[in-house]
Amino acid sequence: MTRGLAALGLAAVLAAAPARAEWASGSTSEVPLEGGGGSWLVRATLNGTLNGVFLLDTGATYCVLSPTTAGRLGVAPTGLETSMQTANGPVRVPVVQVRTFDVGGNRARDVRAVVHAGVPPPLDGILGLSYLNNFSYAVEPKRRVLRLR
Repeated sequence: MTRGLAALGLAAVLAAAPARAEWASGSTSEVPLEGGGGSWLVRATLNGTLNGVFLLDTGATYCVLSPTTAGRLGVAPTGLETSMQTANGPVRVPVVQVRTFDVGGNRARDVRAVVHAGVPPPLDGILGLSYLNNFSYAVEPKRRVLRLR
């Protein structure tokens, strides 16, 4: 799975800056990470209804949703587009807004994401900075946790 993502270039170097989301959280929490260390996966709940598995990517400007995930959420494009760098060169992708994005009880509101068909199954998307920058965060690989505060 990691090679497929690297080949697609889904480190998501995107041109536009994300909007800040409002967030709700308790104190510092630790979210379990799944995976073998080459890549980390987290479980998230979007809009309070869709539970999914997301690749943690601290280099992605935006969260990325697969078209299937975006369809299941019923999110519509905002009318904005941005460029995303892939292995095949830059592509234009639609920007959507996810009402709530919750990882381990740490909820951000109005998180901007992009929709791209390059998210390989069984992933539902990529967890990027448009979510993470609402928190102080640290990845602790030896403990296999994402700390959010």
